[in-house]
Amino acid sequence: MERFFSALTLVASCAIVADLSAQCHADLNGNQLIDNDDLMILLADYGSSCESAAWDDPVISEIHYNPSTQQGADHEYEFVELMNPHPFAINLGGWVLADGIEASIPHGTMLPAGGFLLTASDTAVYRNLLGPFVTMVPWSATSSLHNSGETIRLLRPDGSVGDLVTYSDTDGWTNEADGMGASLEWKGGNWDNDQSDAWVGSNALGGSPGTDNSTWAD
Repeated sequence: MERFFSALTLVASCAIVADLSAQCHADLNGNQLIDNDDLMILLADYGSSCESAAWDDPVISEIHYNPSTQQGADHEYEFVELMNPHPFAINLGGWVLADGIEASIPHGTMLPAGGFLLTASDTAVYRNLLGPFVTMVPWSATSSLHNSGETIRLLRPDGSVGDLVTYSDTDGWTNEADGMGASLEWKGGNWDNDQSDAWVGSNALGGSPGTDNSTWAD
């Protein structure tokens, strides 16, 4: 089995001559390589029908909707973070954030296993804070998060819903993220992130954008 996996990693990249956006039929995640990630995707749904096979969805893992005045202005520090919970890289090109905010993820955007993608009102602020290696996508110029609550939808390239969170500053949602300095952090694991009890206030001022949630170590 180890030799089989090793052989897969040595397979050459797909032949792309005329069209750089072309994709081999075996390149399941669209990263221009036929590799272990493609095998893991196939094994995850082996034996399923196309109707029952799951999408390899990312997860809305952190929401910073009402930064404290200590941190700065809302329009500079609001963000929504996505995480890849799968043991293989996924291609997020063509995915869209909608409703509360609008953001389109560029084609060819790969998210590694366990990796994070930060969408923000002001990516320049977070680029200065986090450096060059965190993948970031800006919101449209008119996007913002309401401080009292909002629905955030993550749409797949075909328009279907991959994830949805409706947060609030009432109805069981922690008030620590409502202007008190914390972000909303998903608890991870098997917690259903469309439920209020799956979220807690971050331990760190401004949350943990682009990295493991600060509360995961608790």
